[in-house]
Amino acid sequence: MDKERELATPDLSPTERKVMRLILQGRPLTYIAKELSISPKTVSTYKSRIMAKLNLDNNTELVIQGMLLFGMGGIHMDGKK
Repeated sequence: MDKERELATPDLSPTERKVMRLILQGRPLTYIAKELSISPKTVSTYKSRIMAKLNLDNNTELVIQGMLLFGMGGIHMDGKK
């Protein structure tokens, strides 16, 4: 990854990365909550934090940006390059 893209990539916490991965898999928030042993409200909070960190306005932007960052040559979901 080049230095400019690395600097532009927001720091997501490990849990935010897990939530993002599950969202990109098309999982509903209730499934994510059960999978991570947290409440659906907490999942919604993580999703809101992800969207704020990525400066996104809607779910479509979230999926597109997630694919760009994690699914198409970006950083791995575990935070490694």
